[in-house]
Amino acid sequence: MNLPFYIARRYLFARKSHNAINVISAISVCGVAVATLAMVCVLSVFNGFGELVASMFSRFDPELKITPVQGKVFDPHAPPFVQVRAMPEIAICTEVLEDNVLVRYGDRQEIAVAKGVEESFRQLADIDTLILSGRFVLQEGEAAYAVPGVGLAYALGVQAGFVDPLEILAPRRDGQLSTANPAASFRTARAFAGGVFCINQSPYDETYVLLPIGLVRDLLRYDAEVSALELKLSPGADLPSVRKRIRALLGEGFDVRDRYEQQEDSYRMMQVEKWISFLILAFVLVIALFNVVSSLYMLMIEKEDDVKMLRCMGADDRLVRRIFMTEGAMIPAFGALAGVALGVALCLLQQRFGFVKLGGTLGAFVSDDYPVRIELFDILLIFLTVFLAGATAARYPLRRLGRKWEKHTRLAVCLVPLLLCGCRDTQSRTPTVAVTIEPQCYFAEKIAGEHFSIYAAVPPGQSPETYDPSPREMVRIARCRAYLQIGRIGFELAWMDAIRRNNPQVAYFDLSEGVEWIESAHGHGTAHTHGHTHADPHIWTSTVNAEIMARNVMQAFIRIDSVHESAFRDNCRQLCGEIDATRRALHEMLDTLSCRTFVIYHPSLTYFADEFGLTQLAIETDGKEPSALSMKTLVDRARAAGVRTVFVQQEFDRKHAELLAAEINAGVTVINPLDRHWNEQLVFIARALCGNAPPPHE
Repeated sequence: MNLPFYIARRYLFARKSHNAINVISAISVCGVAVATLAMVCVLSVFNGFGELVASMFSRFDPELKITPVQGKVFDPHAPPFVQVRAMPEIAICTEVLEDNVLVRYGDRQEIAVAKGVEESFRQLADIDTLILSGRFVLQEGEAAYAVPGVGLAYALGVQAGFVDPLEILAPRRDGQLSTANPAASFRTARAFAGGVFCINQSPYDETYVLLPIGLVRDLLRYDAEVSALELKLSPGADLPSVRKRIRALLGEGFDVRDRYEQQEDSYRMMQVEKWISFLILAFVLVIALFNVVSSLYMLMIEKEDDVKMLRCMGADDRLVRRIFMTEGAMIPAFGALAGVALGVALCLLQQRFGFVKLGGTLGAFVSDDYPVRIELFDILLIFLTVFLAGATAARYPLRRLGRKWEKHTRLAVCLVPLLLCGCRDTQSRTPTVAVTIEPQCYFAEKIAGEHFSIYAAVPPGQSPETYDPSPREMVRIARCRAYLQIGRIGFELAWMDAIRRNNPQVAYFDLSEGVEWIESAHGHGTAHTHGHTHADPHIWTSTVNAEIMARNVMQAFIRIDSVHESAFRDNCRQLCGEIDATRRALHEMLDTLSCRTFVIYHPSLTYFADEFGLTQLAIETDGKEPSALSMKTLVDRARAAGVRTVFVQQEFDRKHAELLAAEINAGVTVINPLDRHWNEQLVFIARALCGNAPPPHE
């Protein structure tokens, strides 16, 4: 019996006295499994795409292609090539002459690659299966035909069967360019469009045109030279062996390339992308394996007494190290096995059913489903990488086994609270209540006193209409005792459903209950709606609504902590007194105000204007910057009303507000309706309207 494996297996699956060790061990296995699953799926998808690309290229590229190492052309009738043609393994040998040309049709012209081929090219490339329209034809009587790629045909505006021929132009090899008559420096040939091919590969579809090799030779002024010989092997022929024999016959002056070597750049790029993705996922795996270090540390601390007993029974440090080393290796091993099994299963299901699609429209891509192909080498490499990375991670805590276990005990005092802080809800801290914006903090803190700490989900300086919380902030909300919302703020409309769904343990309260909503508008709002989706959310800018919100906060706190009900009621009564004092101060300043209209960039003072009989004119329209026409209309209204104050919130651009203020000879005042000290902000706004505005609370 393997004693270290037996003990390590019992340690891994047995329930520990500290549940956090089980949790961290399970997280470690799951993290390794997910990373391994991702590796298997990603590498298999790259393999599938490689196979798909190879299958598409194979219908156009020959099995073997002979090209010269130096120069562009060679004589295909030299004795070595005669011997190559005579080899029994060669089924088809076709001559090819390629060069860059200018193809012209009507008033359109494109640079293309003219590929002159023989009639036998039909069997070599199985070109008939690639014809999109028309047919593959090179010569009929005296007429020569061209078969362009679909992209080239589209660029030229030509289709199979068009009456007018294509003009193919190539520079004269034996002359110089004439600046007086450039056309005389080119040779011209004509060919009718017989068909259009498509292989869904831009290097071919957009640049190639197939032509009779005789026409290309005449155009380029060659006698019998070719740029390549393309070979198709007989069924059952061994390609590496045939290629080796051909290279021996031709010598070092010629290249003999198979299909993969012909598309070397494409395949190399795909392989580079594949292994870079593998390295990125391996890095993610290494991060996941940090949990192995944590769980092994805690297990070593918990099993201190077991180690002492083993030593009393004769176990040495080597045996103890093997036990924990085996334990540390088993976690990534089980995770790797689970990840490989799940990854292979998903890939097989994808191969069989194709449930992951490349696009929403069938036929939009070469393949409707993501192609996958599982390779045994990839599976073995992934498993080996996971196992070695896990074993390496486990060695770090094992290096400390040579020290006295008393040091491990002292380490536990520091390490265990850090590892368990995320696994339990400590009751020693003051419970936290979350709110959406800073003004709510004022009401909640005044009423909570020392019984709750208040946390605003939207931090100061951020717009509650566009703010997106980070994962850490979502976790902080999840740890709160309750959430106090307003119900119409952009942040709440975007995130509250997800917050409620993911955190059912949190108590939720609506501070707007009893508030008479005003429909969102850019003037003096008087139309009241109840529960309207587009109601103006800035309810805290009214002292009447502030009292309603204060009482709603009090009721929420009483429901979640009835023990301190009397303290909450006393605090609420005191807060309502402060709100009433603010209301009286505002009436004293605003009731006798002569100019009762103001301009603001974003209409956030709707309730303030409604309560004190003011008219609000907004620059912003439905969350968008104003147009020239709307600015002109607003300038006319503001000038007619005698406006002398233009407000702009600190989170918005001041450009439009300053332009408008200059037009009407008014001053620009920066305000912050989202300030925690909402009452001081309202007093500051009122003083600005009266022409006397000292700085608000900082």
